[in-house]
Amino acid sequence: MWFVKIQPAFMLSTGLAPIIYRKNDMQLKRFLLAVLLSGTVLSSDIYGSVDSGTSAVTGRDVAVMVNNADSSRDMHRNVVMVIERGGQKLVRKMEMWAMHGDGERRSLIRFNSPADIQDSQFLSWTHDDITRGDDLWVFFPSENMVRRINGGGKKSSFMRSSFALEDIEYRSVDADEHKFLRNDSLNGRDVWVIESAAVKEKASETGYSKRIVYVDKEYKLPVKIEYYDLHGELCKVMLAGDFQKVAGIWSAGKMIMQEEGKKSRTLMQYTDVVYNSGIDTAIFEHNNLKR
Repeated sequence: MWFVKIQPAFMLSTGLAPIIYRKNDMQLKRFLLAVLLSGTVLSSDIYGSVDSGTSAVTGRDVAVMVNNADSSRDMHRNVVMVIERGGQKLVRKMEMWAMHGDGERRSLIRFNSPADIQDSQFLSWTHDDITRGDDLWVFFPSENMVRRINGGGKKSSFMRSSFALEDIEYRSVDADEHKFLRNDSLNGRDVWVIESAAVKEKASETGYSKRIVYVDKEYKLPVKIEYYDLHGELCKVMLAGDFQKVAGIWSAGKMIMQEEGKKSRTLMQYTDVVYNSGIDTAIFEHNNLKR
């Protein structure tokens, strides 16, 4: 049995906002001295978004840091996906390739096992410019044809797992509005907590009203994401762990998606991560999926 232990207690970090006072205002000086001697601090909730240091940070700032955490040109990794649904357990093995550049990200997923889905493939092209529609194609050997999926199809389950297609696909920073909620602590590590909700142009492509994202301040990557359905109810929670630095880039070694109120969860375990190996760009062409 696999699980991630989450400590229930969270700590709220606070920052001391600057206060301007007149040189001869002795009453205010005495008040400030009393505050300092008592150890009292003023909450960042009063004075806005305050980092663990002294500089302000916005929700968009955090989203951009997450977006820039992977500075590679391309990436390849092996994946084991374990699906637990009721009393059933399914194990699927696959490979992932990704390429970044020129405001576009392309990714390819190819299944190696089990035999009934071997060589099934998912290809996506996503764009930083949200006025351009993203492209997603799937190939199933049993059908021997390549099918294109429209934007709304991203809401569907990824191969019967607890992950939706949109959960594993790259998402442009501009596809969401990002609100800074607070500084916090998760499992003894400092995190930023932001709320991300789709902009009007992308609202029809998501099955979520919002995501609450806990971003580790060192890794600059999400360690927890709470997903809320279109009725505003918590529907899924993703936890990430086993972070490793590969070629100077932090990467999660596993992710677990738990569906709320259901006996369903999915583990994604990543191994053999390689960055900047010079992947042949031809594998990201939909005309080559059948080859």
